[in-house]
Amino acid sequence: ELGTALTGVDLQISGEAHLWAQRPAVFIFNHQSGIDMLLLCRLLRRDIVGVAKQELRKNPIFGPVFAMAGVVFVDRFDHERAVAALAPAVDTLRQGISLVLAPEGTRSATPRLGRFKKGAFRLAMAAGVPIVPIVFRNALDALPKHGLIVRPTTVEVVVHPPIPTSDWTVAGLDDEIAAVHRLYEETLDG
Repeated sequence: ELGTALTGVDLQISGEAHLWAQRPAVFIFNHQSGIDMLLLCRLLRRDIVGVAKQELRKNPIFGPVFAMAGVVFVDRFDHERAVAALAPAVDTLRQGISLVLAPEGTRSATPRLGRFKKGAFRLAMAAGVPIVPIVFRNALDALPKHGLIVRPTTVEVVVHPPIPTSDWTVAGLDDEIAAVHRLYEETLDG
């Protein structure tokens, strides 16, 4: 909360109770801004760990901080290693700790939603926990991609109800992901 207060960023949250309705869960968000992680810390507060791309481990500032925080690093370019890297994340969920990750895999330079990768959804299925969609409507206003200065603004956040994954199948996974993607598009358009 201190981080967002210092930057002059306020949150206008719709559906905040969904953040606590079912835990552990896999929290997913549309990754627009470098400030997203601060916003997620403010929203999720405790019993949560992130999943980040392997490249961030080498970042001199974020790498050590993320490693100390227990972030699970995933190699996005080696599918076999990525799948193996997800095993500790499934164990984390089974121990009662929630995960947060961006299904787009990387930050978007525009408000347009990118394609969702399967990792977050496979994790939720494997651990038998729900997906909780968090939609940032205007985080780019606070800190655009490649921006260096956080602008005071009110970020609109919509948290949707937990989506159970217990009846999902590998065969139907693409359809489930497409439905969640549509939910994001409708929320961003609304």
